[in-house]
Amino acid sequence: MNNLLWKAIHHFAGSGNPGPRPSGNDFDAGDLPTSVRVSLNPSKRSRKDLARRGYASARCFLALPSLTSPRWLFPLEDGRSGQAGLEIYKPYARGARILKGLLTAMVGARCQGLALPRLLVASRSVLPLEDLVREVTGECQPVFALSLSTETRFQKLTVQVMRTGGKILGYIKLPLTNAAAGRVRDEAEILNRLGGFPALRSHIPQVLYSGDWGDGTILFQTGGPSRSGPVHLDHLCGDFLQLLWGIHPTMQSGHALWEKVAIRWREAEPGLDSRWRGLGEAALAAARWEVEGAMIPCGVVHGDFAPWNTRAGDQGLYVFDWEYASWEAPILWDIFHFRTQVASLLGKKDDPYVSYDRFSGERASFLLYLLSSTCRLLDEESSTRNAGLEYRRKLLEKQLGGH
Repeated sequence: MNNLLWKAIHHFAGSGNPGPRPSGNDFDAGDLPTSVRVSLNPSKRSRKDLARRGYASARCFLALPSLTSPRWLFPLEDGRSGQAGLEIYKPYARGARILKGLLTAMVGARCQGLALPRLLVASRSVLPLEDLVREVTGECQPVFALSLSTETRFQKLTVQVMRTGGKILGYIKLPLTNAAAGRVRDEAEILNRLGGFPALRSHIPQVLYSGDWGDGTILFQTGGPSRSGPVHLDHLCGDFLQLLWGIHPTMQSGHALWEKVAIRWREAEPGLDSRWRGLGEAALAAARWEVEGAMIPCGVVHGDFAPWNTRAGDQGLYVFDWEYASWEAPILWDIFHFRTQVASLLGKKDDPYVSYDRFSGERASFLLYLLSSTCRLLDEESSTRNAGLEYRRKLLEKQLGGH
């Protein structure tokens, strides 16, 4: 078991900061508030032995792709719940969709006869997380699927909560680091705030519970439709963005926006090579001239508006993962971000359209978005960082090349 999985299991089972990672395949989880044992690749005999010793509550998971490099834990106790658990993974790239098909077949067959990595979490009583689900939803026997983020300083564990049989009740976010805890709190705050606007309620998650949890925080929110969101900016996206932008429309001086981005960029510059530093300074110089005297339309923005953070439903677009949201940011940045992410990560030729009228402020806003989002990628150290940085570099060079 690697460190990330050990940390995630601790948070799932009710403890914040785990002790040293143990060795072996069957061990006591140590400082957990309820007596818990974790078993890797448990045999039928070991499960019966745990039950005889009082560990009557057991949750068995399929760990994929492996116990040493896990990304997902899918429940194995019930075939329908296992397949419903796959809803926590909605791929868009072709190779990932093929993988999802294989996962669906394996989980649907409950992996009978296959030597695939399994993990058992057994306890003498219900876990604190199960108590919370019962109090909030009334479900006494919840089933869980777990998704682990990559190992960055913003790591978090996402838990899909289901009834026996697979009905999804919602999603729980458990931060695994202090930096991630701040983002989970921010998301809970923005969702509670947006939930006060009736027109938005069918398009965003509702907060079922948020607050302190152990030595950290927790966010439990409702789920949404199951159909994948669009990979192009269609009418569903347009209708939703117009609705969102109408919540709190404001105007910001172009110079004020430029100053915010310039400060952030110069904080990031020491970690950049000379090519990036030169490109950034050229973009700042161009944007400063173009935004002089301009007013930039701002309002509520999602901050990470991309296909994988949306679902398509009967009532329109449903949008989740609001941890990057801002109450007053350039509204066009959601459009820029959607198209940039689709092009850089899915390889679809959908370059952001930007007016080349230097006096509209639109091109300057795009340049500032590219610099701001580059800073965010550098800060996150995500698995997609290199692809995102390279694509943004090309876009900056194209814009500054006189196009």
